[in-house]
Parts: sequence; C-alpha cells; structure tokens
Amino acid sequence: MQIGVVVKKGKNRRAIELFSKFFEVKVYEVNTELPTLIENPRDYLNLPEDFKPELIVSYLLHPDLNLELIRQASERGVKIVVVSGGAKSGSYKQLKEEGDRVGVRVFWEEICCTTPKIEGSEFFELFGSPEFEIEVENGVIKDVKVKRSSFCGSTYYVAEKIKGLRIEEAPSKAGYYTQIFPCIASRGLQGGIHKAANAHKKAVEKAIQEALASKSY
Repeated sequence: MQIGVVVKKGKNRRAIELFSKFFEVKVYEVNTELPTLIENPRDYLNLPEDFKPELIVSYLLHPDLNLELIRQASERGVKIVVVSGGAKSGSYKQLKEEGDRVGVRVFWEEICCTTPKIEGSEFFELFGSPEFEIEVENGVIKDVKVKRSSFCGSTYYVAEKIKGLRIEEAPSKAGYYTQIFPCIASRGLQGGIHKAANAHKKAVEKAIQEALASKSY
C-alpha cells in the first residue's frame, strides 16, 4: 500500500519514518512560512500528476491548503484524506462538504489517537486509536505488543515505558508517558494531549483486562 504525506518542509519526520516501516510513503512538502489567508492555493500546493497514493495524511495546518488538497486528491483519484490538527487545519464541516462534493472521504482529527478504524483499510488497521496486547505475570506487565499506534508513534513509546510495571499503576503511567512524548497535540488545561493520554490509559486498561481474562480458565 502506498500512502501520501503532505507536510511543511522538515516537519513531522517522526510520523513519516513510522509510516515508512509499514508502507511505501510519498512525501510532498510546502513552505513553512504561509500567509494566513491564501487566495490562490495552487501557488503553494501543486501535487505532481503522479502523486496518486491510496490515502493522504495532511499535516498542513492550514484551512485554505487543506481544501485545495482535497480537490487535488480528487483529481488524482485519491479517495481518503486524513486532516490532522483539528481546528487549526480548518472547519470539519467545510472540509467534509468539499470532500463529499468531489468524492473524497475526509477524516478530520484533533488528535490522531481518536481516529477510528475504516473497514478494508490496511492503514487504519495499524494506525489510529491505540490498541495493545499485554502479557501479565504475577501482577506485573511482562511484555507489551502494539497492535495499533497513534500516527506520531507515542503508542510505541508508552509500550516500552510500561513494561515491568504493576498492573495497578500501568494505566495511569500510560497516560503520563503519552503527555511527555513530543507529539503535536495541543497542550494546556483544555489541550488535546489530555484526550491522547486518556485514550492510551483506556487502551492499557482494556489490554490488561483481556490478559487477565485469558488466564481465567
């Protein structure tokens, strides 16, 4: 499977490297310095004609360019565009309506840790809301396997950090380690990083419950 990643120059290298471990990745970069309002988006975003991945992930964080990206994706036969960054990237209603108009399915996410699975998509089987498989021995987490990771890779970081912890403390620690991982989720009391932390906390709780249930026979 080939996926496309559209970014500002030099940004989001961690996500690109992670995606590249599983898929062929084509990257298109735009200038880092962009005006707040762009009247002619194609002056800043003009995908090559052969840029035809099965899915595009956008880290543009610009409403005008994301609208243009959806149009250009449609022109190249791309059926799915994932827009990262929440409100900084544009109105979900507007982006979705444009996607509906041109035949592109648009996913708009404040944080990638809440991206749902899309049936039949290999990419979404591996990336989105976190999922773990945990091995427990004597009340301690012996091993952790990442079944599904956030786009930024924080899930793999959390998996390594909670190995060796007692099952009572692992979920809260998972939330803590998510928050110190350098992802692009907004900080502050109302920041998306808290949603990301909660997603990982719940995923660890679920995996521990499944591990304990498998031993109850």
